Amino acid sequence: MITANIFDIKRFSINDGDGIRTTLFLKGCPLRCAWCQNPEGISPEIRFWYARNICAGCRACVAACKESAIGWDERGAVIDQNACTRCGDCVKACPTGAMRFDAREMSVDEALREIELDEAFYGADGGVTLSGGECMMSPDFSLAVLKGCRERGIGTNIETCLYAKPETVDAFCEATDQILADLKLIDPVRHKAATGADNALILENFRRLAAKKANLVVRVPLIPGFTADEENIAGIAAFVRSLNADFPVELLNFNPMCREKYESLRLPYRFRPDEREIPLETVRKLKAILTDHGLEAR
Repeated sequence: MITANIFDIKRFSINDGDGIRTTLFLKGCPLRCAWCQNPEGISPEIRFWYARNICAGCRACVAACKESAIGWDERGAVIDQNACTRCGDCVKACPTGAMRFDAREMSVDEALREIELDEAFYGADGGVTLSGGECMMSPDFSLAVLKGCRERGIGTNIETCLYAKPETVDAFCEATDQILADLKLIDPVRHKAATGADNALILENFRRLAAKKANLVVRVPLIPGFTADEENIAGIAAFVRSLNADFPVELLNFNPMCREKYESLRLPYRFRPDEREIPLETVRKLKAILTDHGLEAR
């Protein structure tokens, strides 16, 4: 049976493609972006999630853990993910739901049943979007879900970083209606510093999809201190223009709302507590760079 670890299902989404959509978020990502909005989706494994903001401080989880995998400090529960056996005893013991698994393993049939629950709302433009993490890290599952949607007449999108083997990209290009592909940084040195990987494979996959005349939207996250500068946007614009593919470019403003996720996972958060979205006037200037290159800017 083909399965994947799903860490969220977002219903009635209007930000993951056209129309009203159901977005499935798959665990596992090949990149390590400093600004990742879904840090719980980076690891492909199911792990424990501790929501400190709803914790009662009763320490029932500590008492319930037979493996002594849960400790306690001034910030609450401390989970040793390596010692944890995923037995779920702490989840059952927690009275507030602060302890839970961060994902659940789901079969293709289960995913399609979840999708069918929202089918009445999709209309002509909506449908399903596979996101993550990175859906291309679970190719068998993702392609089977896309096939099942197509058989049911449900529109499909994928959100991807395009850091995948060319043959995998080819398979997804054939299986989905639209690709929403991130292009974060054009300079390979800056890209590696910010994401942990060089961008050569990503750029080659953009060229590959342009040659196939894929239905693709280039998405650029505007991240303060990383991507939201004129040099980067101008470089991306020149590259996209060179593809001769009429790909629109969508600028996605920084979202500062994921700080609590990093606290729950005890991961370092790279931004100031008062960091805010890129100012609208700056966004307008960056869009103007795109249009000056003859591109459709969104």
